[in-house]
This record gives sequence, structure tokens and C-alpha cells, in this order.
Amino acid sequence: MLAMVTSRSQTERGHETPFIHQFSIFLSNRVGQLNELLALLRTAKVQAAGISVVDSAECAVVRMVFTDPPRARDTLTRHKIPFTECDALAIVLADEDTLAEMLEALVAAELNVSFAYPLLIRRAGNPVLAFHVDDNVLAVHTLGKHGFTLLDHEDV
Repeated sequence: MLAMVTSRSQTERGHETPFIHQFSIFLSNRVGQLNELLALLRTAKVQAAGISVVDSAECAVVRMVFTDPPRARDTLTRHKIPFTECDALAIVLADEDTLAEMLEALVAAELNVSFAYPLLIRRAGNPVLAFHVDDNVLAVHTLGKHGFTLLDHEDV
């Protein structure tokens, strides 16, 4: 069954698109690098709302969503930690069928999911999934039309 709640972002802020802000942080693949990154962020009072780690033989890409993106950006820049930023989407998984229904709607719109990972936050007791597609604006329109609940950076 589809979630019939509309996006808070679309109803409270007009036509504003509900995006979250994701950082891709590049670390050398050495023991303790992730721990050092998290300790640095904790010292700077930067709270993670989501994390995903993809590693290779030489480096790791740590995808993170923060509750305060400007503070995260400042901390990473000040400590010369390489990173990139992009907009992503966050969907509330209202029930066990939401993920499959979301993917069906995206496929029907010919959108490809390039990555997805769970966030550390919940909404009304429900899990939240961060994901990135080829066209965020089309994805927001498609998912909104189907009644899915999307969050924005202020909700994280």
C-alpha cells in the first residue's frame, strides 16, 4: 500500500524541492581512519544523521548526511579532508511495501538509483532511506504524485 502522506517540504514551503545534503568523504584505506574522522566530527559537534562506507584497496568513500551541513563543510575544509557534496533524497519507509513501491514508481519514470543507505533517524517510528537518482527533480515529482513522504535537510 502506498503511503498517502504528502511531503512536508512541498506543503509547508510551496514548490521547494525536498533534498538532503550528502557529503562523500575520501579517506585512505588504513586502520583507524574512520574512527579519526568520527572523533574529529564529534569534537566539532557535528552530528551524523547517516553513514555509508564503500572501500577499495587504496581508499574509502564515506557517504554521510549531517544535521548541520555548513558546520560539517567547515570542519572538513579546515582539516583539509577531501570531500564532494551532492543533493540526495530521503524517503520515509511507512511500511514493508514502501521500498518496493518506490522502486516501481522510479522504474516507471525511467530513473536509476545510483546509491541508497538507511539514515540513523526515524520519522513517526518509521525508518528513513537516503538515495540518489539520475534526476532528483523528476524523482521528487514522481514520488510526490504517488503520495510518498520525502524529507528535506531541515527534517534531518
